[in-house]
Amino acid sequence: MRALFASAGVALAPEDWAFFERLRLTVIAANATMNLTRLTSEPDFYGKHVLDSALPFFAVPALREVGDGALAADVGAGAGFPGLVLARLRPTWDVGLIERTQKKAEFLEQAIASLGVENAFVVPMDAKEAAVQAPLLSRKCDVVVARAVGRIAAVTRAAGRLLRRGGMLVHYKGGDPPEAELSEGAGTAEELDMRQEAPVRYDLPPDARRSVVIVVNRSSGRTRGEARPPKRASGGSRGGRAR
Repeated sequence: MRALFASAGVALAPEDWAFFERLRLTVIAANATMNLTRLTSEPDFYGKHVLDSALPFFAVPALREVGDGALAADVGAGAGFPGLVLARLRPTWDVGLIERTQKKAEFLEQAIASLGVENAFVVPMDAKEAAVQAPLLSRKCDVVVARAVGRIAAVTRAAGRLLRRGGMLVHYKGGDPPEAELSEGAGTAEELDMRQEAPVRYDLPPDARRSVVIVVNRSSGRTRGEARPPKRASGGSRGGRAR
């Protein structure tokens, strides 16, 4: 596994490997009562979940350059991919895990607590509700990620209000997105005063192709005279520090 990650330019410290193995065992235990993921063998879990989640933030320059102190959100966080991976590998970020399914949200709360992840928090609602009701997201996000949750246009419409001006919505897509989906997404982005970038393609070792489609928010999301959100809102529960 370490050679696979190294070939993709993703270096993990020994304590990162230990963290992700604990996460894998936590997911396997939870699978006994809910359907989180079938990809729990070591090759599948590390290659198709952990590496797939992390790689855009190493391979795509615009994402690699997001600085310390960022606020991120994972829409449809499910078993915690990519949200928990980002929380681990970007320890100065705050990461909101948006999950509307109650059992999955409860799993995420338990995983955060048991793994000691201080810089992640669960938002148990859908993205549209989270944009206006979640106190910890009130200062708006620098990055919103969406992996295996739907078409680009639908996710852009649902999650766009979570972004600050200049923030990026990152759609994880397998291989090449269909042209019809890209065209539909670009139209929706333009309607919402956002800009959809061309897909960024990269290799996922050992033999897969992946792409991300980044949508940049061009709007402040505020009407004239509306107050700016606070720099950091209080409220919400957190666990212990991941690192």
